[in-house]
Amino acid sequence: MDYKKIAEEVLEGVGGKENIANAAHCVTRLRLVLNDSNNYNKETLENIEGVKGVFFNSGQLQIIFGTGTVEKVFAAFQEVSGIKEASLQDVKASGTKQQNKLQQAFKVFSDIFIPIIPAFVGAAMILGLKSLLTTQFGFLGGSMAEEWLWAQDLASFLGVIATTFAYLPVLVMYSATKRFGGNPILGLVLGFVMITPDLMNRNDFVLGNYDTLSSWHVFGLSIPQVGFQGGVFPAILTAWFLSKTEAFAKKKTPQALSFILVPTVTILFSALALFLVFGPIGNAIGTGLGWIIDILYNKTGFVGAFVFAALLQPLVVTGTQHAIQAIEAQLVVATGFNYIQPLWSVSIIAQGGAALGMFFLAKKNSKRRETAMSSFVPTLFGISEPAIFAVNLRDSIIPFLAASFSAGIGGAFMKIFDVKATSFALTGLPGLTIVYPPRLIFYIIGNLMAFILPIIILIVWNRVKGVKGAEIGKGSTL
Repeated sequence: MDYKKIAEEVLEGVGGKENIANAAHCVTRLRLVLNDSNNYNKETLENIEGVKGVFFNSGQLQIIFGTGTVEKVFAAFQEVSGIKEASLQDVKASGTKQQNKLQQAFKVFSDIFIPIIPAFVGAAMILGLKSLLTTQFGFLGGSMAEEWLWAQDLASFLGVIATTFAYLPVLVMYSATKRFGGNPILGLVLGFVMITPDLMNRNDFVLGNYDTLSSWHVFGLSIPQVGFQGGVFPAILTAWFLSKTEAFAKKKTPQALSFILVPTVTILFSALALFLVFGPIGNAIGTGLGWIIDILYNKTGFVGAFVFAALLQPLVVTGTQHAIQAIEAQLVVATGFNYIQPLWSVSIIAQGGAALGMFFLAKKNSKRRETAMSSFVPTLFGISEPAIFAVNLRDSIIPFLAASFSAGIGGAFMKIFDVKATSFALTGLPGLTIVYPPRLIFYIIGNLMAFILPIIILIVWNRVKGVKGAEIGKGSTL
């Protein structure tokens, strides 16, 4: 494979180096941010040797080469173009600027939660181990914790160290303040204010589990002394205000007094804003979204779960899916479980199934077959964009709709068998590690259903009506 020739053809296909604002690569894809996002030839790029798919998403032109190949192509691309490598974060940031305002707003949630996800995954794994120790096993006549003292003590220890979810507002405040350009340490301070034991626990307040409610009386206002446990949206809104307040204070404060006055003013006014404005507004947003999710998933049963799961990947297409992570985090804190994660998983694996369906409808050793397979693999690990944009929406909407319908079926199955997770952000094969252990077998079955069904739908549909983009014609057999 002539990597220099490939790089030259890619450069020509994207309008030359003057059209490239940023360039980087991930494990499988060359990622380019273009000055003119309309000035590239998709067909030319798709016909370059080694290219397994081309799609535009999140403000980036993404060219799929596959693991191992993309690094060599990128090295040659740098050589022929003279463009220095940017970090993947820089490319994503540049791409975000090319998104519309709504997409940029929702992208904020992803920027906030991605850095803190490892803490939740680690805690979920630990809680999963604890769950294994406390789950009833028929052959034992009870749980391991009930049978053996060591298991009881270990379960207690694991419960103590897996405290990530109790500190959710603290982590969100830290990450959000950093995202908005403020001092994340000041964000930590406000985060601890939100969950201080000196305030009534918000869960007790909401449930009415109290005799008297103390309030502060400031400037003629009555402020209930209630914390914000699990308050994702109050934390994000307050972090934004904190960052703006800190920047304003730095600008207006004399340099000699800045070290003392800036943090003092920032913490004081941000705390007031938390209790008076952003706390109530954030709680209202969280309650409203929770109500919608509750109606869609709990009140309408498996029908609502069908609709919910079927709509998740259309949200990915529009770039507005990121806010759901905030809801998932609140669910875990409030209930200990996340019933959205299984729906995410079936929605993603269904897109992989559709991509594999198009693989079976492509000729052997063809470019389309290669693209379909390389786009299917990432769905096993929770990444659906290559399958969606490089295969399922490439020639017609039929593969995408087949996957969305299959996701709905898988979602309904997950609801019927009460499948849930103990954390968020992991789906597919990695998601196995955070699924509530007693429901694990149903998680596997539900994902297999969502994966196999679109393959069957596409093969049958192609035989009856034909699927645009299929290289095996209407009425043909495999």
